[in-house]
Amino acid sequence: MYLPDHFRETDINEIKRIIQEFPLATLITSSSKGLAANHLPLLIEFKDNLPQRLLGHIAIDNPIYEDNNNNDDVLVVYKAEDSYVSPNWYPTKQKNHKVVPTWNYQSVHFYGKIKFLSDVKSLLKVVGNLTQNHEIRIGESEPWKIKDAPNDFIKEKLSNIIGIQIDIIKTMAKSKLSQNRGLVDFNSVKTKMLEKNKKFLYKAMINKTNTEQN
Repeated sequence: MYLPDHFRETDINEIKRIIQEFPLATLITSSSKGLAANHLPLLIEFKDNLPQRLLGHIAIDNPIYEDNNNNDDVLVVYKAEDSYVSPNWYPTKQKNHKVVPTWNYQSVHFYGKIKFLSDVKSLLKVVGNLTQNHEIRIGESEPWKIKDAPNDFIKEKLSNIIGIQIDIIKTMAKSKLSQNRGLVDFNSVKTKMLEKNKKFLYKAMINKTNTEQN
């Protein structure tokens, strides 16, 4: 990912916010058969406020399991809200019209090593934690639990999946939020984000106002 310093996201709380609000990740793998991309929810574990590993599961018939081995390199991408930015949104356009369109967005890339988990204990933990996390996230008053389903049914379902663990070796995060523009243009784009109902980007720009523009 091309990452100029002024767009580099170093705020761990903002990185967590992106993952929490946009939890469907893209897992990119490479094998002798070429590149593959899969979209799946993953849980992230932190230690000392640093991302350590990602956990999830795939169908046992997913080619990832056949085509890749433990410790293969993988890339996991999270992408938050994005928006086209028109030059018309810059008040300074009237000075010399030397402005062009761009795109604002946020993304987090995790580079790591994949490991496959097949034991029942690991699978139950992954599925249980994923379920608990997202049942709470969507606000279920009585969150669904694995034990709500018959044991034989769960056993059958677990036999059809493989757990994945990705040990993170490098993190790159980007918040391209018009920080390279002057304050007048920055604030104008921020207002447009709210008008266009890009509430996540608007909040992100407020955070940048607090950390980058003061």
